[in-house]
Amino acid sequence: MRRYRAVLALVVVPSVLVAVVMLAMYAVVLPLFPALHHYYFPESTTTYAVYRVAIMGHILPATVALVLGPLNLWNVLRGRHSRAHRRIGGVYTVAVSLAGTFGLFMAFHAYPGTMPFGRLVMTSGMATLACLWLGTLGMAVHAAAVRHDVSRHAFWMIVNVSATYSAVVFRMVNGVIVAMNRFEQLYPLLGWLGWLPTVAVGTLLARRYAARLGRPAARAVVRIRQPEAVR
Repeated sequence: MRRYRAVLALVVVPSVLVAVVMLAMYAVVLPLFPALHHYYFPESTTTYAVYRVAIMGHILPATVALVLGPLNLWNVLRGRHSRAHRRIGGVYTVAVSLAGTFGLFMAFHAYPGTMPFGRLVMTSGMATLACLWLGTLGMAVHAAAVRHDVSRHAFWMIVNVSATYSAVVFRMVNGVIVAMNRFEQLYPLLGWLGWLPTVAVGTLLARRYAARLGRPAARAVVRIRQPEAVR
């Protein structure tokens, strides 16, 4: 129960909150009140106007993925409601595929800030995240659909959801640099700092979970083979 509450507080609730806020901001508030661009990230006003389809193609599916990803890792859902788990996973797969593809495109048009080589830092970080997001999703789908390897599928999905969760960390760090009054100078660093911590933690958790998931199977194989060795 304590572990569930911790996951709920640290992962699920922040993910849903960020998803709702970003959806409301980009799909409702800014379209209805475009003058607010002068107060909210005014440096990106031209970019939003030129690449609106790509931006919405990234943000809308990403909000869906941000809600469904942590939800689909819930043990009860996977164990007792496998059909719902597969269906949610299918929607999540489509959402990440769209968000990651549009995100890769937008990485080359992200705000570079004023720091030296800001364009290179920001674009390289966001492009790497998009490739990692799409790549780990592909590995997870291949493990489940082709190899029927539950442990491998779980590993890659946890890493993938940790990449999805970077949307939360990105905005937290962004808030810090805004509070420091260093937005223009430090914003490009978010290209890397916005996702490296979450993916690092997610990879560690994925390794632990996959190892724990694989131990019972390994012990079963040993018990099956022992009588043959005696003969």
